[in-house]
Amino acid sequence: MRRTELKQDLLTSVHFLFPSVCMLCGRVLVKGRNCGEELLKLQVCSSCLSQFPVRLSTERWFPCLSDPFEEDPIPDMSVWALFHYETPVSTLLRRMKFHSKKYCGSLIGELIGREFPTEVPFRWDAVIPVPLSEKRREERGFNQAEVLAKGLSEHLGVPLCNNVIRKIRHTKQQSRFTEPAQRTGNVKGAFAVDEKWDITGWNILLVDDILTTGATMHEAAKILYENGACRVFGAVAATHRENDEE
Repeated sequence: MRRTELKQDLLTSVHFLFPSVCMLCGRVLVKGRNCGEELLKLQVCSSCLSQFPVRLSTERWFPCLSDPFEEDPIPDMSVWALFHYETPVSTLLRRMKFHSKKYCGSLIGELIGREFPTEVPFRWDAVIPVPLSEKRREERGFNQAEVLAKGLSEHLGVPLCNNVIRKIRHTKQQSRFTEPAQRTGNVKGAFAVDEKWDITGWNILLVDDILTTGATMHEAAKILYENGACRVFGAVAATHRENDEE
């Protein structure tokens, strides 16, 4: 009992000396005042969380490609997006990708995991992040898609498989291209399934940070289907696109 009390006293002292602060506005988080237990864990205050541009539940599914073509081998692929690509989500994603703020991605990954639909007429076999090239991963120190995928994996209770897909050649950043055809050409043939994996019959949730034209996710999904996957759906943090069914 004494050891438990000492541990609690120590934790109280640590929280007093080094209080948790909201990662967005910097305000001290006080349970019961500006956050609850769950928000305290996420390190965000209720005021900032209320500003997240969450999409309506009926406006979260999109066709993978913004510019579909007739010969598409996977024309029915759908991608789920939780947020509009607006502040503060866009700010957090940029901090994560370009300023090595991995914790920003952990917050968004946790929110994605909590909101992603759990009732599907099949069983997920794997959550797979879209990979980076070795060069890009070394530059950033981590793969942002892996950070986001972790939250989904934990909440769905589905294995996170980071090494199923490899990026076999370095590509220019997709943001440098404005035309869908340019983006498609940039990533064509960029992915391969690692030969150690047999994904025949798998139902896969493919994860990335942003959906723009869908070229990157489409190319990664195509290689999964070519290696025997049964179903591939996508999940991203945010998209610029509006729901096509409006």
